Amino acid sequence: MNVIDLLITIVVVTILVTIVLAVITYVAYKLRLARQPAADAAPGDELRYFVKYEPSLPDAPTKDHAPET
Repeated sequence: MNVIDLLITIVVVTILVTIVLAVITYVAYKLRLARQPAADAAPGDELRYFVKYEPSLPDAPTKDHAPET
C-alpha cells in the first residue's frame, strides 16, 4: 500500500464517519423533541423558582424576607 492509497482510505473513512455522526445527531435531536413536556405541565404566569425582586425606595419600610409561596 503506497501513500496515495493510504490518503484515499483516510479521506473515505473520514467522510463515512462524518455521515454516520450526522445521522446519529439527527436522530438524537428528534428524540429530544419528542421528550418535551406536555403543554399542561408548563406553568402559567407564576414564577416557579424565583421571587421577583422589587428594589425598595429609601423612605419605604423594609421587608424582613421574600414572600413565601
